[in-house]
Amino acid sequence: MEIYKTPIGVLVLEESKVADKIVFPKIVDKILFPKDPKVIAARLTGECPELTRLKSKYPKAYEGESRLPLGDIAEKVGFCKKSELPQILSAVSTEISKSGVSKGFGRDKLVINAVRAQRALEDSLNTQAETLREWYSIHFPELNEIVKDSKEYATLVSRIGLRKNASEPELEKVLVNKKYAKIIAPVAKESIGSDVSEEDLKAIREYAESILKAGSEEADLRAYIDRVMTAIAPNVSAVATAYVGALLLEQAGSLEKLAYLPASTIQILGAQKAIFRFLKTKELPPKYGVLYLHPLVSQASKKAKGKMARSLAGKISIAARVDFYRGKPIGEKLKTEMDERAKSLKAEA
Repeated sequence: MEIYKTPIGVLVLEESKVADKIVFPKIVDKILFPKDPKVIAARLTGECPELTRLKSKYPKAYEGESRLPLGDIAEKVGFCKKSELPQILSAVSTEISKSGVSKGFGRDKLVINAVRAQRALEDSLNTQAETLREWYSIHFPELNEIVKDSKEYATLVSRIGLRKNASEPELEKVLVNKKYAKIIAPVAKESIGSDVSEEDLKAIREYAESILKAGSEEADLRAYIDRVMTAIAPNVSAVATAYVGALLLEQAGSLEKLAYLPASTIQILGAQKAIFRFLKTKELPPKYGVLYLHPLVSQASKKAKGKMARSLAGKISIAARVDFYRGKPIGEKLKTEMDERAKSLKAEA
């Protein structure tokens, strides 16, 4: 049995055949939609309780892909006359366009702006983290060389404060990586840093706390981007990772534009400066842009990075088209193919 979500409702069909030719699909069950274009548009592009109900009733039924004689079916089930269906479909199409609820339309703009906000916040955090290190290094300069992670550094400054408080037991309460406690504690006792007043320390600790708060907001924004990308572009998210996919979306301008870009352009999205430098100086052209952030590209050997980026761009190009036209899920299949490609390139090295 096959299950279809159509503009007239959700249908469960069983094909009737004569001499191996499909005559007319046998309707096993159905739940018709109200004859309201707004309701139909919402069901087609969003949550559909009727589909959920029939999937639960017929767990072995799979979503069909065949074209259906919808006019004939609409008349047979009593939804409308065959001649009336085109007018209803036109009204539904208008509602989808007006509301912007179709997958990849409207919400991709939210992702683009979220990415821009996240990157701006990330840049600001990097600058603030450097400032904190310079500021606190007046009191405890040696810590800068021991703790490289900015979040852990800010946590230490906020929670420990004066270096004299950096005992091994106290450090173990704060540090994620406990092994640093044994390194930091003795260094703190022998530090060449200057003493600071309570007023100075209060200002430094408050600054560290503000960095941690901003870091939490940035992490929340990343999580939001991942969730929305997985919803509007599941195939791109599976192949490119949700975040790299969002960066590509931001560079392209929309899911539609990304879907229409050739793989060769997707490969170098985000490398505008390198492209302009190539055009001006005739140096080697860039082999990748934001795709460098993908684990398969960043972890590939120097010789294989370009090949990996090219293969990945090809898969993302396919995934973007499937997402934009709301095709069946192929992301995991493409991801598996990329994993195999990575193993192949590694073997060649």
